[in-house]
Amino acid sequence: MKLITVTLIVALVAVAQGSKLTDKLSKIVPSFATGFVINGTEADPHSAPYIVSLATNPAKHSHICGGTIIDKNWILTAAHCISNPVNMSAIAGLHVRAEVDELTQQRIIDFGRVHEKYTGGVGPYDIAILHVSESFIFNEWVSPATLPSREEVHEGETHLYGWGQPKSYILTASKTLQTVTTDIVNYDECKDALPEDAPLEPSNICSASQQQSKSACNGDSGGPLVVEYDDAPSEVIGVVSWGYIPCGLAQMPSVYTRVSAYIDWISEIKSAYYKLF
Repeated sequence: MKLITVTLIVALVAVAQGSKLTDKLSKIVPSFATGFVINGTEADPHSAPYIVSLATNPAKHSHICGGTIIDKNWILTAAHCISNPVNMSAIAGLHVRAEVDELTQQRIIDFGRVHEKYTGGVGPYDIAILHVSESFIFNEWVSPATLPSREEVHEGETHLYGWGQPKSYILTASKTLQTVTTDIVNYDECKDALPEDAPLEPSNICSASQQQSKSACNGDSGGPLVVEYDDAPSEVIGVVSWGYIPCGLAQMPSVYTRVSAYIDWISEIKSAYYKLF
């Protein structure tokens, strides 16, 4: 995941905002999402019952990425969040990030697959699927998001969820789940808005915040970009992947893995799992 590199970049961003670094240090760069929702607002408790917190150590759960429950046994996340999926920890039902209680459900990952075409850097195929050793029990606090139709192209308003930081220059995560309202930016407009060498592919989806002072590009890596409905479950249309940082200065669309481009792949991995196990 090259976490050390990302951490160093974020540290430079903080210094730049506090003491006016040179133009060279302030240059925007593509980076994985750092795990924060910049200037988001606190979400209503359990308004995203499909979101999970992922960690590498079940005994000492330390949040590294978000994920989305897509059925009672499976979680969708970003490939760059995963090094060794087996024995990772997933906690559902959280609102306060460190508050594990009777409303939360912790599960151990017993199987996972990173997309076989993912190369390990910022770019396409940034998607992974994880299987939990014990099914989630669905209720008011834990329930799945639905998947889009194959190759469906969405428009309009979307919502991003993650455990965020209150300001872009404060590098400690918020205690509570944050949300940002965004608008989808179509592929051609997104490509025009990004630098010529941006690793953008048609299998990505882009969004831009409805307010310039807010940023989605640092949403929890692996977390959900969703379309919300009044009388139906939310639909996960994107997996938080990357964006140009520093977000507040870059003012560029955020980039997600477009879930509708991977519906066949998700189905194939699930089918292969059930044949093997």
